Amino acid sequence: MEPTRASSGDRIAGEGGLALRLAGAFGRIARDRVDETFGRALPRTPEQLADPRVLDFLLANHAPPGAPRLPPVRRTRLPGVHFESSNCTNFLIEVEFATSDPALPRTFYAKLPPPALATRAFANAVGFWEVEVRFCERLAARLPIETPRVFAAARRGARFVLLLENLHDRPGTRLFINRDMAAGTTPDRSRRCLETFAALHAAFWNLTRDEREALLPRRLHPHLAPGGRARSRAMASASIAPVHRKAPDLLRPEHVEICRLAVEKWDALVDVWFAEPLTLIHGDSHLANCFEVATADGPKMGLLDFQGLHWGQGIRDVQYHLIDSIEPKPLAECEDALVADYLAALARHGVQLDGGLARAQYRALSFQTLVVALVSLGLGSLTEREETVRTVLRRSVAAIERLGFADWLAAL
Repeated sequence: MEPTRASSGDRIAGEGGLALRLAGAFGRIARDRVDETFGRALPRTPEQLADPRVLDFLLANHAPPGAPRLPPVRRTRLPGVHFESSNCTNFLIEVEFATSDPALPRTFYAKLPPPALATRAFANAVGFWEVEVRFCERLAARLPIETPRVFAAARRGARFVLLLENLHDRPGTRLFINRDMAAGTTPDRSRRCLETFAALHAAFWNLTRDEREALLPRRLHPHLAPGGRARSRAMASASIAPVHRKAPDLLRPEHVEICRLAVEKWDALVDVWFAEPLTLIHGDSHLANCFEVATADGPKMGLLDFQGLHWGQGIRDVQYHLIDSIEPKPLAECEDALVADYLAALARHGVQLDGGLARAQYRALSFQTLVVALVSLGLGSLTEREETVRTVLRRSVAAIERLGFADWLAAL
């Protein structure tokens, strides 16, 4: 996936493309409601999904290759258990099958679009639900790391449905939430996360463009899709002033100037961010999207929530996790050592990445981590707790200062 300069046509398409995509998303949402009256739409609510007939249809027709074949569903119950999510309705369905077998799941972890119309339209316009469904259909079974089992994955119109393993039912498993990430984790736990990232990255390192396209097409890439550079630039640019108004204590005038210069140099930044070698990256690798599994060799980390999946530099997952998940002061004391640990883990999986190149990538990508916080806070927070985004913003600003990103950018 070689980066290319954005043409003027791409720029125009990108800047106007988000509005067109939003209009198209609202149209699909409206058509879904019409289709629902004729029984042609995917379920919209937990109650609709928990119908045994609906579950049977999804399990029979939308199970990914290699997924276990489950017997018919006899009865279900919604226990009222919901989970924190930035852009989905995540909840449990208790299920009883026609066949009694202790190996069968007792619950499904279900994901649906949320009720909020604006979030549904934005998610469809940007495409991250489509990415996650594609991951569940095509990629989940290929990953060499722990992830939730996928029982069914479907997307139609502006809606999607995921039926996943409830990791709370897996013995010896610990999950994390945004509050855990905001509280800050330890270098030791992050080191285990880096081991997992290395295993994931090594499995997809330096595939050909055709191989990448077959697994996760370029049209779903957040920056390299047609019009993607201009769309991501426009979103970054539009978020700067609102964040400065909301959090002037965090995004100070000198940081605003760095952000504006980065927007001016956006094409050059994207070229650096997506220079080879590329691999499959999680893309949203903070602590709350990791889980811990007890093993005979000690705790290991798995990954969940693959909405940000894309082809990128492996170090992107590393710096995003570390900057978001560890407080700046303890991170500064161990940052270089943790990067070295990731490189050593890559080497154990047969991939050599030059240390100097990795640290240069880390420095350049630190601004991409800041942009995620800017967009989340500046364009109407997509996270349930704005304070969590403020914490990530504070850590991201500290990172670009610590890493000297402004000097690097000036020389770009």
